[in-house]
Amino acid sequence: MRFLHLLPSTLIALVLLAACSFPDLPGAPQMPKPPSPRSLPGFDDLLDQLPGFDLDLLKELELPDLSEIADLPQLGDIQGLPVPENAIAFAGPTEMRIDVGDFIRGTDIQLTGIVDGRAEFLFSGLRAERIAGDSLDFDGPWPNISSVDYMLRLRVYRVAEGYVRAAGVHRTVIKDIRPIHQPTMALQGTPLKITYTWSAAPGDLLKGTTFGYAGLDERGAEIMGIPTGDFPFRKTGDSLRWQGMLRPDLPSLFDLRIVLYGEESVQVAGIVSLQLPE
Repeated sequence: MRFLHLLPSTLIALVLLAACSFPDLPGAPQMPKPPSPRSLPGFDDLLDQLPGFDLDLLKELELPDLSEIADLPQLGDIQGLPVPENAIAFAGPTEMRIDVGDFIRGTDIQLTGIVDGRAEFLFSGLRAERIAGDSLDFDGPWPNISSVDYMLRLRVYRVAEGYVRAAGVHRTVIKDIRPIHQPTMALQGTPLKITYTWSAAPGDLLKGTTFGYAGLDERGAEIMGIPTGDFPFRKTGDSLRWQGMLRPDLPSLFDLRIVLYGEESVQVAGIVSLQLPE
């Protein structure tokens, strides 16, 4: 008999997401209405990947209410690209403020000025103007680190005095991964946060970590690779943290929760923080 454990109702998570206040959003009301989660970029794609995805995980990405912004890129715009052997891909929604003079992190796109409500950018040194609704896309290597490819699909939704706000989706592909668990390691600077979902059969690892699924137990999902002396069992909704080196030059933190587990597999979802170069 197969056992399947589902997440509780996501209503509480919706309330928490809606309660966040983001004064930079155009026309933000004093008491914001609850956003439609399906209008967040990539939400439907996440549901397709992992039934029961916890909406509160999106809140951990520090995303504002993007439900009123039209034509945002979706994960389908960057998914489906091949992932090399011994590599891992992360993809999810993103939102950012870009100040005049700043590069969009991980790209060669720089905001050089704002004149009469029009943002002036340099794309690889080539000038381009952008207004609300225009795209900011990038495909290329992450600077100052080897074998990390970055894809970004953004739409400008506000051009203000001195800065621009944009939202969309991004995807990071990291090659030559060699995870090493270092539970006392701390991340430095401002990590790149991105969603993570994975399913593992008994005996398989959660990709990017040294943890795996040992199988179903009456006490819950048994996680293998847990340090000696630590309780290895998790039930639906329980947290699972892995931190260490995704490879020798890339500190990482996986903040995960158990979404589904049974005799055939365990499924997890959460947020990965990657200490990529600024």
